[in-house]
Amino acid sequence: MKAQPAARIAMSSALQALVMPTRQEPGCLDYQLFELTDEPGTFYMRESFTDELAMEAHRATPHFQAFAAQMDGWLAEPMRLVRLTAIN
Repeated sequence: MKAQPAARIAMSSALQALVMPTRQEPGCLDYQLFELTDEPGTFYMRESFTDELAMEAHRATPHFQAFAAQMDGWLAEPMRLVRLTAIN
């Protein structure tokens, strides 16, 4: 997620506020926020849930919905969701 320069602090704070309640959700395996060192204002949320149902439940939580309601006004470009499959 790339924030508009004027929205960097607000987006960072809102993303940080998601971390603790999300980690407590059933089905959450990992939820870690990063900011790119060489691109301040570009955030990466590494998240892992037990399954798609747990991910959908996360998106329906009040804390995520509150963030989502504000997110579009902060973004400098559309958010990119990258889905990965572990290779063992």
